[in-house]
Amino acid sequence: MKRLVCILIPIAFVLLLSACAARLAPSYDKAIADGLVATSQQLLTHFAATSSGTSATSFAQRDATYSNLIGSLDALSLQAKSRPSPKVSVNDKVNKYLAERGINLSDTGDVPSAAALEQISITLTKMRDVDKKQGVTAFEVAAFKGQVVIYLDQALTYENFLEREAL
Repeated sequence: MKRLVCILIPIAFVLLLSACAARLAPSYDKAIADGLVATSQQLLTHFAATSSGTSATSFAQRDATYSNLIGSLDALSLQAKSRPSPKVSVNDKVNKYLAERGINLSDTGDVPSAAALEQISITLTKMRDVDKKQGVTAFEVAAFKGQVVIYLDQALTYENFLEREAL
């Protein structure tokens, strides 16, 4: 009898532990994902509108667009950072997946989508400043767009990963 109890207790303990579901990443937030999709569409529309280059004399026509985009990106980054996050993170798994696709995030401990959104905001702010001062050439627009698309891919990949994990 003692032997049977010694066998059953560890088995019961393992079954009990396996029934517990531990959350390894921030919770998926549909509002963040939807905002990211909408903002990415607006960003790419802005790049299409400026793809031939711009002049500083027409900057006033684009100023509100820059402000709206930068504000949206900063708000999304803040929302992504403010989600409760467990101590054990899935960031390593996500970073490995991104690295396999040739995308490397810095190991800052930040939520990957929030860090990527911050980088998009920084890039777009630089573009705005150059545009305001002297306009941007078609080549410069392509370079800014290339950097933004890399970070958009990172943010979208992470948020899509969270959605899959939530299902």
